[in-house]
Amino acid sequence: MDEPSVTESEAAELLAELISFDSLNPPGREAACAEFIVEWLTDAGIDAELVLEPYPDRPQVVATIGDGDGDCDHLVLNGHIDVVPAGDRDRWSVDPFEGVVDDGRVYGRGASDMKSGLAAAMLAAREAANDRLEGTLTLTFAIGEETAEPGTKTLVSDLDADHGIVLEPTELEVQTVGKGLAWYAAQIAGEAGHASRPHTGNNAVDALLEFGECLEDYRSEIADRTHPLIGASLCTPTMVDGGTKENVLAELVELRFDRRFLPSESLADIDQEMNDLFEPIRDQGFDVTVERTRTYEAAEIPTDAPIAETVRSHAAMVAGAPTEPAGKEAATDQRNLVNDAGIPTIIWGPGTPTQAHTVDEWARIDLLVDAVDVLCRTITERCSRTENS
Repeated sequence: MDEPSVTESEAAELLAELISFDSLNPPGREAACAEFIVEWLTDAGIDAELVLEPYPDRPQVVATIGDGDGDCDHLVLNGHIDVVPAGDRDRWSVDPFEGVVDDGRVYGRGASDMKSGLAAAMLAAREAANDRLEGTLTLTFAIGEETAEPGTKTLVSDLDADHGIVLEPTELEVQTVGKGLAWYAAQIAGEAGHASRPHTGNNAVDALLEFGECLEDYRSEIADRTHPLIGASLCTPTMVDGGTKENVLAELVELRFDRRFLPSESLADIDQEMNDLFEPIRDQGFDVTVERTRTYEAAEIPTDAPIAETVRSHAAMVAGAPTEPAGKEAATDQRNLVNDAGIPTIIWGPGTPTQAHTVDEWARIDLLVDAVDVLCRTITERCSRTENS
């Protein structure tokens, strides 16, 4: 494949157009953006289609390029179309869905997380379509990543591929491992009573206060579970709700937790640990139920996996990107490609991680253009008969 002819203005224009679709999730407005992507890819001579599973009103995108030569590799580029809500728009200095281009950046919701990744894949795919690709390049653009829905899983579960790249924001740093995420809701049920006679009831707020020591002991325990690239296991209480009135003993209190875990930890064990956390509270006569409400599994591949080495080398040469092994402390759809489809997959993209979900979110145009270059070189190396001979 020749050196890509993508200019900064063209890359910025495409990213701005992708941002202009308010593909918010919730509620799940990916359809218009997905339709635009398919139209754009089709106009570029690429075989692209809408996939109406798992939800007919929220289509996903699959596109395929290449001759399918079995002697060459099959590479999957994955991204998600949905973006998180913009929040209070009065705090934004720009319209979050206009795609404002200014001073080397494109501003808007999803600029870094992760429509810059989608734009890079689309532009690289167009370049690949202009040459004869002996192997196979597949684009899978999913719905529902921000809410742990089975978008990517639906697209890749039956896919037979050699390598994958999940185009999350990493500023072109190759990441081979991602933490898992589990959310838990715990309900502590006591007995209501008048606050002037606290001995007549069983105040769930008292249980909550005493629970703090149990939680700190557990957090200290799991802090010893570490991974060299993604740090320690975490358990963070993030929401509390309970009580009905100032002078009524609380009958019910709900606690919600964000539990970040390592590939070495099993969900079954974590479920048991979260349930056991509340045994001292149960011993005081409170009923406690614990439910896992959302799950993103952890995933990991070797740091020297072929796709990691290939992208790391090209990213360093093109953009001076770091070459040290790295991982992501957040959860991504790498889990679906690695765990569900068995595809060795890295996390890598042009977005800036610290911009994800922020007010006035932006992405750097120079990194987007560099990402296209790196992807084109990677596609040539992995999916070309010349490079694989």
